[in-house]
Amino acid sequence: MNDDALQGFRILIVEDNALLALTVDSILRSAGADVVGPVGLLDEAEQLAASEPITAALLDIKLNDDEVWPVARILAVRRIPFVFCSGHFDRGSLPAEWDGCPILAKPARARQMIDALAAAIRGTG
Repeated sequence: MNDDALQGFRILIVEDNALLALTVDSILRSAGADVVGPVGLLDEAEQLAASEPITAALLDIKLNDDEVWPVARILAVRRIPFVFCSGHFDRGSLPAEWDGCPILAKPARARQMIDALAAAIRGTG
């Protein structure tokens, strides 16, 4: 896929599945993104979310035995948009603070990821 929808944007990828992380990295780079990560550990994700100059993030909800909420809170404080992604998460168990946040079901298609991130960056996601 050759697309420039994310051209010039720095996107943090938080994903604990190595193969999926590499696939997402490739998809976002092909859309012009400068990728930060991917990272699959909560403490590393929190560090990058707090310190890196990023435009947006794609967050896997479940990281091994942890949930990604602390990373989302850091991004929210910094006013950095993000999109959740999960293969087995029920929106009904989403904490109230994230009600209305976009959640992509895994496996998400390339176009879905790109469009969701672009919409989040534009503030329409």
